[in-house]
Amino acid sequence: MSDHSGISFLYCLPTAEHAMQIMEWRNDPVTLSMFFHQEPKVWESFWPEFQKTYFANAPTLNPVFAIEGGERIGFLKFSPVKHPAGLSGITVDISINLCPRVRGSGTGKRVLRECLNYLRDRGVDSVYAEVLAHNVASAKAFIGAGFKSLGPSISLVPDTGESHQVECFMADMISDFWRREKVYVIAEAGSNWRMGTPKRDLAMARSLIDVAVEAGADAVKFQTYKPESVYVQNAGQSSYLSDAGFKEDIRGIFADLSMPYEMLPELADYCRRVGIDFMSTPFSPEDFAAIDPFVAVHKVASYEISHVHLLRMAAKSGKPLILSTGASNEEDIAWAVETFFAEGGKDICLLQCTAKYPAPMSSLNIRAISWLRERFGVASGLSDHSREPSLAPIMAVALGARVIEKHYTLDNRLPGPDHSFAITPAELSRLVRDIRMAEEALGDGTKNVQDVEKELASYARRGLQATREIAIGESLIEGQNYAVLRPGQQKLGLHPKFLSKVEGHKALRRFATGEGLRLEDVSD
Repeated sequence: MSDHSGISFLYCLPTAEHAMQIMEWRNDPVTLSMFFHQEPKVWESFWPEFQKTYFANAPTLNPVFAIEGGERIGFLKFSPVKHPAGLSGITVDISINLCPRVRGSGTGKRVLRECLNYLRDRGVDSVYAEVLAHNVASAKAFIGAGFKSLGPSISLVPDTGESHQVECFMADMISDFWRREKVYVIAEAGSNWRMGTPKRDLAMARSLIDVAVEAGADAVKFQTYKPESVYVQNAGQSSYLSDAGFKEDIRGIFADLSMPYEMLPELADYCRRVGIDFMSTPFSPEDFAAIDPFVAVHKVASYEISHVHLLRMAAKSGKPLILSTGASNEEDIAWAVETFFAEGGKDICLLQCTAKYPAPMSSLNIRAISWLRERFGVASGLSDHSREPSLAPIMAVALGARVIEKHYTLDNRLPGPDHSFAITPAELSRLVRDIRMAEEALGDGTKNVQDVEKELASYARRGLQATREIAIGESLIEGQNYAVLRPGQQKLGLHPKFLSKVEGHKALRRFATGEGLRLEDVSD
């Protein structure tokens, strides 16, 4: 990967030539003083360490060389860690080792800055670093690259037991607002509250809110608009609504479904009392002004992505914005994101959306969730218009979605344009349940033996086990007195990789049938 700075990154490979390069740089006396382990590396131990540990997180977090002018100028290694503040997403610890000849030239700062872009493009949300307290040069490089200081701490080196005073640094590349809690699930009530009279409208809206609460959604969202501020006077009929049986002019339909502003405080108060976030999508500056006092998060619909006044007002509100991107291309989205940030906006989440009601599964383009995040460096999610209750949202969560939005209704047979493709109360409950299960199933991305696996790991993994009693001084011969077997209730023996250190050697003690062999009990 290359960029405008002239710095690029190339995979480090598990070859002797690459290992030699890294060991040479690391053994530079000044460099050694910056590491927790300050003993010079020797090839006999470093080469197996390099092969075994440096590529444990490949290919996504493969170590890389920083390249400039065709030459290697640095080496970077990454390890998954938990975010110090408990934020969701992928956080990695970064270790940087510069070529001694470029030290002191500001190269470290430039490499780190470009590395943030490199990691963001690979789905990393945050980068963490610890620097020895006396390592002022490295601390300056991290600050100059855009990391923020988390202050001093004590770091324990597991393999030596030593403690060191360190300075901690963090770069969060995705807004922490979207990562503080679980995936934000919006139950989209849309216009499905409309029943024909103010009393029945309010009762239906409250019923929809109750359903969203029961399902476990984080927010319930309505839509607030006036027909005269959405479509031109002679807009005519909508084909998709006409096909669904709604033959009226689109402005007439919007007039019938228009939510009175006076409903907003009532619904917002009811949401507050039953414990769910209230949201409503505005379609004009007047709508936005009416909604703003009652919401903590704003939502702008797909077809309003070019509504400059809404984007400006959302930015100036200081509140997070969720922006749908249905029927938009890269240029449309880039303009909207740039406008939002230029006007002072801080937190934005882009939703992949297919502007079709219902949307065929083949049109959902779930992979665009990752593209939105990587292209614009912001949180992303899914506004799902398919009739399938939870398949697309589960896929979206697996791809890093931070917001899921889905239309719902009390009954698909109710009159109105949005009831037929919306999911039912039972399906909404299933949707939230499945999203939470998907989040739990994702894990932290590191590969270790988990607590739930430990019992069977010791019971069923293969080791070198005695197949009969073995006497002191007896030669160990595979197939005669030991074999590669699962131990069950017996103690697990040596990993089979030690076969060559056991085969033909003599037992230094007696082994019972089934017992695991140990190196200390085998002659050299």
